Amino acid sequence: MKPRVLVVDDDERNIALLSVKLEREGYELEMASNGIEALEKVRSFRPDLIMMDVMMPKMDGYEALRILKARSETRFIPVIMLTGRTEVEDKVLGFEVGAEDYINKPYSLQEVAARVKSLLRVRALQASIKDNEKMVALGEIVDGIAHEIRNPLMTIGGMARRLFEGVANEQHKVYSQTIIRSVERLERMLSRIDEYKVILSSSLSPGDLNKMVSATVREINDLIESSGKDITVTVGLAPDLPEIDMDYGNLKIALYNVLQNAVEAILDNGTISIVTGSSSVDKTVSIRVTDTGCGMTKEEVRKIFNPFQTTKFEGAGLGLTMADRIVRDHGGEIKVESDKDAGTSVTFRFKPAAFKKIEIRPL
Repeated sequence: MKPRVLVVDDDERNIALLSVKLEREGYELEMASNGIEALEKVRSFRPDLIMMDVMMPKMDGYEALRILKARSETRFIPVIMLTGRTEVEDKVLGFEVGAEDYINKPYSLQEVAARVKSLLRVRALQASIKDNEKMVALGEIVDGIAHEIRNPLMTIGGMARRLFEGVANEQHKVYSQTIIRSVERLERMLSRIDEYKVILSSSLSPGDLNKMVSATVREINDLIESSGKDITVTVGLAPDLPEIDMDYGNLKIALYNVLQNAVEAILDNGTISIVTGSSSVDKTVSIRVTDTGCGMTKEEVRKIFNPFQTTKFEGAGLGLTMADRIVRDHGGEIKVESDKDAGTSVTFRFKPAAFKKIEIRPL
């Protein structure tokens, strides 16, 4: 997803200039003309960074900044203050209130873009560290859950199967089958937890992306067959793809989870397309999965990698959290594009091993 930037200024010319430059840099933009409007936009737009003028009607930038930094949900959003006031006291006040940067007018658009990029890079690093801490904590929690559940679950499953085999009453057989199916569902959940513990560390070595994709597609075809859905899977493997540094097993889990989510998103019939490719522009190789399922809203897409975002342990629950973690462990990125009732596209993008290992020698 594109980084989101909120530009707050009462001068339409400034907004127009900043918008053109930042859109060219690849950011998603929203605009506000004063502090009150900015606070409203923050709730709905959820920016990754805010650029805010100091002198504005209704509520100035300093007051809006105080409110943002006082709220737990917005205090960590980086804010760049824009002002024509050059007094040191003004800058000190801005930094004391909580601004991450300060730019004087008139400013260079190139400098503004560079500072935005720098702050977003720092924010991404902070988010990555926070995510890693959450994932480690989550790993400890789910490991404890798995340990506490596994033994009694084996007892329940064993007893239910003996009851099913030993009773003649048909209604009791139905009850026993219901218990057995529920136990099997919990056993699949425990298997997913075991997978999660495995992916906490990836051991990378050069590997063939197409080979991994082909093996995963064979497994997803088995899932489709058991689901009873009429789903057509098409595969397009680009020839002569450069190798990437991969953990074959973990990356296979990541792709399988995305494909499983695509199967679940298709209600009765549809198509899933898996395509590999390379780009000479950014020197990357990619896997793109596209389905004709139910799709998601923008808000759902923003939350899709949060652990246990849904009540399912498969598909859009822990599975996509795992996929995101695995792809990032490979130094790659994962991008999700979706529209409600119009399907979803998920792209994995990686740097080939050859480009990672280029040595830069001093002259």
